[in-house]
Amino acid sequence: MPLAFKAAWKDGTHAVLLDPLDFIARLCALVPPPRFHMLRYHGVFAAHSSARAEVVLGREPEPPPQLPLFAPADLAPLAPPAPQASRHPWAWLLRRVFAVDVTTCPVPGCGGRMRLVEIAKGPDDIARVLASEGLLRARDPPRRSAPAPRPGQLCLLFG
Repeated sequence: MPLAFKAAWKDGTHAVLLDPLDFIARLCALVPPPRFHMLRYHGVFAAHSSARAEVVLGREPEPPPQLPLFAPADLAPLAPPAPQASRHPWAWLLRRVFAVDVTTCPVPGCGGRMRLVEIAKGPDDIARVLASEGLLRARDPPRRSAPAPRPGQLCLLFG
């Protein structure tokens, strides 16, 4: 695969002939490793510079709330503002990342809000929840049997 240069080199070379795998290897070499900073700041723009606050705009401080000058005696003291949540709910994250609203009913024409019934982590829990909702035909949830050990594998009994 010939790769042409924008400008010829001093020796007159104007293209390179590469195999497809060599071309991909050269492209892969240009990709930085994960979490590698491609932009470095020096001087007053560096992260720990003592003069950084003077040249970099920070968050504007919120003005303090204006308190009444003469409050009636029967007013309760002002409550502190509610703290903001540091984490977003899982449904909000799924909607933002994958554009899937898991809290809306998928049945056509329904569109109602779904609610969390129970969190089932294992197959036994899933079978129990399905049986309690009437979605499993058997009365007792099926039990899982222990997997058979492979030939030549040591079987240890724990618990």
